[in-house]
Amino acid sequence: MCCSFRLPYPKLGVAELEPPSGTALCRMLNGEDGNNETATLSCGEGTIAKIDFASFGTPTGSCGDLALGKCHAANSTTIVSSMCLGKTSCAIPVNVDVFGEPCENVVKQFFVQVQCTPASNHTYWDFSVIDPMTEDFMNATKNHTTIINFSTIPAWLYKTSKRVLYPDNPDRLASPGYTQGNELVDPTGKDLGDYYGRLVSYYTQGGFTDEYGQEQKSNYHYDFPYWECLNEVESEHHNSKESYTQVYDFMVQGIRRHADPDRKMKFVGMALEGHHEYDWYSYFLNISNHASSDIPLDIVSFHFYAGASSRTDPQAYMSFFSRADNFVDECKEIVAIRDQLSPHTLLDVDELGVILPGDNSPSSPPFPLVYWNAAGAMYAYLFGRLSEVGVEILGESQLVGYPELPELNLQPQFPSVALLNWTNGLGNARYHVLKMLIQNFEAGDRLVRTSFGQVPLPDLSFCGYILNEATMTIQCDASSATIDKILFASYGTVQGNTCGNYTVGECNAANSTDIVQKACLGKNMCTIDANTPLFGDPCYKTVKYLAVQAHCSTGTGAASGGSSGDVYAQAFTAADGSNHRVLLVNKTPQSQAMSVPGASGAKAYAVDDTRPTGPVIVTTLTSDTVSMRPYAVYVVYPTK
Repeated sequence: MCCSFRLPYPKLGVAELEPPSGTALCRMLNGEDGNNETATLSCGEGTIAKIDFASFGTPTGSCGDLALGKCHAANSTTIVSSMCLGKTSCAIPVNVDVFGEPCENVVKQFFVQVQCTPASNHTYWDFSVIDPMTEDFMNATKNHTTIINFSTIPAWLYKTSKRVLYPDNPDRLASPGYTQGNELVDPTGKDLGDYYGRLVSYYTQGGFTDEYGQEQKSNYHYDFPYWECLNEVESEHHNSKESYTQVYDFMVQGIRRHADPDRKMKFVGMALEGHHEYDWYSYFLNISNHASSDIPLDIVSFHFYAGASSRTDPQAYMSFFSRADNFVDECKEIVAIRDQLSPHTLLDVDELGVILPGDNSPSSPPFPLVYWNAAGAMYAYLFGRLSEVGVEILGESQLVGYPELPELNLQPQFPSVALLNWTNGLGNARYHVLKMLIQNFEAGDRLVRTSFGQVPLPDLSFCGYILNEATMTIQCDASSATIDKILFASYGTVQGNTCGNYTVGECNAANSTDIVQKACLGKNMCTIDANTPLFGDPCYKTVKYLAVQAHCSTGTGAASGGSSGDVYAQAFTAADGSNHRVLLVNKTPQSQAMSVPGASGAKAYAVDDTRPTGPVIVTTLTSDTVSMRPYAVYVVYPTK
């Protein structure tokens, strides 16, 4: 379980938004928040003795180095003085009713700097927004292993060409320039390491000593077994593999200095967003590129999101699996690099999901409920495939997402990536597939060579169904048999969702049957490319599919769109060879039937479109044939 506090909401993920400012006490409201908010100043047990600076308009600079901008309300200092001087604290309403209008049609800010008496040093540590979220997360994951990631670095740690603005309201987005700058103010990295060390100490050691030697206490003694160092690091602050490796080392050293002197915590590096970035793995996993040989390389993480050409067409969701196959090939290369340079390092795909087109557009149409099944099926498919390859940890993104919710004044936040229903908090099919895998498989399970067959129709004919641009292979089981009949063929928008029930849709290439017959009749095996150069384009700008129902002269055969076929099957046993299970994944929007020896009388768990929001179906099978609905996922315990 991973918890990430990150952009684009700085106050939700940064515990010290301003640098220590010595005896100067500052308050800065930025952007739209500066037009109708309240600036609060407090000297603790002292009193506000002097107003160093005050400006409602477009001031610039940082605390201790503030300056007037082109727009400035001349009465700013007078108003603040009347409200604050001689008081221990004061609240200043920030709006044009108080200060007047210094510049129309300009987004204004309010910066104020004061001195307290007796003089004291000021820091800006503030966990008030972060604490409730952390408490909720840690309570919800009690007795579970967690990976914690505060991925948003305080902007003041970087050299920037202009002041970085962030909203005072924690629920408002950061300005686009929040991650500007890629050169640290402190090139030794001590300031960065100290920030993260104090942050971790606050939650694991009951508090920390701040930059001026003052104790900042908390009541927290959480266990953080894993710490992930930043997120999608190629984007944030435009890291190179070299600069990120330095930041990782600074962070590890700082956390160990303040919060983990016994070096019990493990660290997760990179969290890469991009693909085929093999140079990053080669550089980061080479210990000679790190500050010292004792820098831990416990885990490296990276992300994968599939997509589709259509948001609403269940047929288009088949492309999740071909994209997953490409990702598996990429993971093979990553595993090879890991095995050569740092074989003890674990690999973690800690963000895995699907992002449908137009996901963050308020005008995008809702997707059908079967989407949750298709996305859950892809996760189960990758669970099996990546287990074969050697990836040790597979996460799923994300717990909460939602479409536009006007009643809550919320814009869309990747609804297709959600695990929970945004209206009631209950799990969807993605959630229940994940839960089913957790409950039926465990670390140390062994993969067993697996070969199962799809069940043919009574006349022994069989079907294939593929997305445009894929290749279908049709082959008779017996080497002496030939394909003697093409009972159905259509390239277009095929109707019907089971073999034997296909019908021609409104869009159909009239030459479909002729092309398939010419390619296949009289042969033991044939291949057909589903594309417009071969069939022509019967409906421009429409997602097309190729469906074929074939028959062999002797016995039956199989047709598929790839080496894995329409149904993925992988058998597992416990480490001692007991507890046989079979994972079945229907990769198509059509019902499929699989022959699984020993399935009759077996217990089976399933997630399918009859319960797109769960719970998991538990049943006892009555035959060796497992009938699977579109995008269904099964775990079967064969009786023999």
